[in-house]
Amino acid sequence: MRRKVDRGLMLNRVQRVHPYRDLWREYKADLLFFDPRGIDWEGERIRGLLLHKGRWLEGYFGFPKTVYNRTFPEQKEAIQGLAEKIGKERIFNERTHFDKWEVYVHLSAGEAVKNHLPATYRHTGDDLPELLRRHPSVIFKPRLGHGGAGVIQVTQVSDNAVILRSGWGFPVPLLGADVFIPLLLALAPPEQFIAQEFIEGMRQGGSTFDIRILMQKNSAGQWEAGGELSRVSRAPNLLTNHYHAIVSPSELVPQELLSSLHAISTAAAVALDGPFAALGELGVDFLIDESGHPWIIEVNGKPDKGLFWRLRDGEVLERIYLNPLEYQEHLLDL
Repeated sequence: MRRKVDRGLMLNRVQRVHPYRDLWREYKADLLFFDPRGIDWEGERIRGLLLHKGRWLEGYFGFPKTVYNRTFPEQKEAIQGLAEKIGKERIFNERTHFDKWEVYVHLSAGEAVKNHLPATYRHTGDDLPELLRRHPSVIFKPRLGHGGAGVIQVTQVSDNAVILRSGWGFPVPLLGADVFIPLLLALAPPEQFIAQEFIEGMRQGGSTFDIRILMQKNSAGQWEAGGELSRVSRAPNLLTNHYHAIVSPSELVPQELLSSLHAISTAAAVALDGPFAALGELGVDFLIDESGHPWIIEVNGKPDKGLFWRLRDGEVLERIYLNPLEYQEHLLDL
């Protein structure tokens, strides 16, 4: 008889995720790590790694009663199949690869969030000149991009000249709308990219920084800020993805502002959860402008927990790894 498991964690590739082993004494329940290739639909079993009392056991197990999805991009067929086996309500993070335009549409519908969203557009060749006049500096982002890949900034210096910068910050001057408009459309195809008002972030010591709030559902099924960090980037870089340090945001901004970011992030999580996807975890990235106003520049469906290890805060690390497991406990009680 196959061992029954209450909690499963689905990955792109099954592997031992050692932070969970380190925490097993705090959370004594078994946890099954598996990937879609290990699912035997006909035999109704899964081949994976079971973390049991600090030991890794490899073998075949029954379908877990709850699934915490960490595949990226989300494996839609596997998620749909699991939903048919265990119930859609027992799976969370059914989407991890977010479409930036869809996120903007959902968030802009809420009063608590819309004032913290840069103006965002689905551009065309016809409206690009007007867009650049309205916003002298514009960021073009892939709708399904991640890690800053493909992001470019375009700054208009005259009606007939712009400066283009890649994610690494190298400026390239372009003269003539008949040259730079077709080039922009080629670099940022409208069906694949969004255009967004560029926000000039606050600087500390000549460096730019962002603030990430990791939102997670807890044992009561409520959203909470599991952790927070700041990526500090060298001044020439356009993106904080190319950071040189990770620090606590409390070193950069006052606690009152951090509390405000928690509230905005909670409202963003609530707005996306349900209508957008069944979620249990996401990351909200902010820039703070020179006036101190926070702007959401990204919402991540699979936030990188590894960044938090650089803070060397054991309490935060324990919380961000345990929160999803405790949310699974909540789902089991429903």
